[in-house]
Amino acid sequence: MEYFKIFDMTREPFSNSPEPEFCYQSPQHLGCLQQLELAIRLRRGLNVVMGNVGTGKTTLCRELILRFMETEDDRCEIETHLLLDPSFSTTREFLSMVALTFGIAVGEGESDWQIRENIKSRLFHKGVDEKRTVVLIIDEGQKLPSFCLEILREFLNYETNENKLLQIVIFAQKEFREILKDHMNFADRVNQYYLLEPLSFRETQAMIRFRLTRAGRSAGAPLFTISGLWAIYRATGGYPRRIITLCHQILLTLIIQNKPRAGWLLVRSLSRRRTPGLNRRERWSTAWPVALLLLVFFAYLFSMPPWSSVIPYPLNPPATPARSDEAAPGQMKGHPPTTEQLVLAKQVAPLHPAQPVLSVKGGPDLKVPDNLGRLRIPTGGSVIQILRDIYGKDGTDRFQSIIAANPHIEDINRVRTGESITLPAVPATAAPWPQDGKLVRIANKGSLDEAYSFYKKHPLPKHNPVSIRIMPYWNPREGMVYALVIRTFFYNEEEARNAIRSLPPALAATAKIMEKPGADTVYFAN
Repeated sequence: MEYFKIFDMTREPFSNSPEPEFCYQSPQHLGCLQQLELAIRLRRGLNVVMGNVGTGKTTLCRELILRFMETEDDRCEIETHLLLDPSFSTTREFLSMVALTFGIAVGEGESDWQIRENIKSRLFHKGVDEKRTVVLIIDEGQKLPSFCLEILREFLNYETNENKLLQIVIFAQKEFREILKDHMNFADRVNQYYLLEPLSFRETQAMIRFRLTRAGRSAGAPLFTISGLWAIYRATGGYPRRIITLCHQILLTLIIQNKPRAGWLLVRSLSRRRTPGLNRRERWSTAWPVALLLLVFFAYLFSMPPWSSVIPYPLNPPATPARSDEAAPGQMKGHPPTTEQLVLAKQVAPLHPAQPVLSVKGGPDLKVPDNLGRLRIPTGGSVIQILRDIYGKDGTDRFQSIIAANPHIEDINRVRTGESITLPAVPATAAPWPQDGKLVRIANKGSLDEAYSFYKKHPLPKHNPVSIRIMPYWNPREGMVYALVIRTFFYNEEEARNAIRSLPPALAATAKIMEKPGADTVYFAN
């Protein structure tokens, strides 16, 4: 019997494998992912993520790759390639590995120059002819020899008049900063830096509870007391890898000692015996009375609502720290960041003009609207999430249209909770309704704000076989419609009615099979 079943869980909660579904996205990890995703979509070139051992770089690397595999559009438009251990001894070895990664055969008699030319031709074919974005992700970047950095610099010179043909993301430990100082011609090409720090006490709690919930642990008696959680934080320093290792050991100890939960003394005793590499001051510099006072302070602090929601998109960024809770002076262009001072290295301007307003013939009353409406950023929300909720995707064209439609936002990197943004009416690339399919409409709302509020207030349980989506559309007879529909299409009425019966009673009462709009309908969601 697996040990986790003793705690009423279906999976191991603290496995040391980088399982994507167990990836806890703290505010800084989520911010880093969003910045990298947008930089890749805008083809900005080189991006660097640094952090100490155990801060979650490898997990973040895997999560970034998975983000570009979620939709069919992304799988067709973006291809990612991963180099795990760049400890190369010769230039040819590195060039050959990159070529093979890109699907290019390397002959024994080919020179290094020929391999470079083959790589260049492949990148031009992918980026120009096929309109694809090629991404090279390098983990353990601190192992890159100097000649590899020079080759990567050459790759970054492969570009069109609009963008780079190869997008490079390097995940490395902090010593990579010193390597950059010795290669300023490479550091000068970095679009953005991001420094991963250990988790805070609040984030440590959230990570542990998140993993327990994902493993199937239902809400009930907690496995860790508050003092036990504080002890875990002090023992691990907030490093995710250490947290996972220690929590795994704690669960095994609870079974052996037949205890229902872990408190301060158990964690302290266990970490002293089983957690090597941590000095005494790092573990227990705060005595028990001081820890108790800090817990009271944290409880008061965490009860206060957040003042804003920071959305770190690297579009027109000012010289601000990568983390919203740090303040640092500006950094000179081309210089790698210091430990205390980490900033975005370059200004990024929008690449395309605003989307045109569409119209149909027949008079002023028959015009397609130029925007869907305005939404306020909810607490904990983000622009990228709103794009996915409304449009069904978040491609580069959506980002550009959002920027053009919101000139009042001076810095899209820092959007406060409650600030309004305009959602432009960008037509879908393809009709989201199959020819013979049927949709179930749950409700129609009179505005985008009403539709989005309904969508957020009615999340279906995870075990429910259906889910809800917003489907905004326009036609000359109905005007602008904000429909809430079941995401799945059905090919006969019986399937549709079964789906209605699976809804909660309040939603099932208003749900009905939807008549397909006419051919002159313009859809705004894929």
